[in-house]
Amino acid sequence: MVKEVTMYTVVCDGCGKDSNHDSGYAGWDDKTYAKDVAMEANWIEHKGSHYCTDCYEYDDKDEVTVKH
Repeated sequence: MVKEVTMYTVVCDGCGKDSNHDSGYAGWDDKTYAKDVAMEANWIEHKGSHYCTDCYEYDDKDEVTVKH
């Protein structure tokens, strides 16, 4: 039997990178867990968008600066 399932992943709003790209997993069955995994890999959620480590940095005042 083939069954359709819903899976979740976090995609960078800057460059489009999938947070699971190097993990060996295609996604997760829980939306909150997918976000937790990305945050553990130093991704951030900023103003409702998600960014990988290549697409943000902190300025001199420790405020997030989005590169894209």
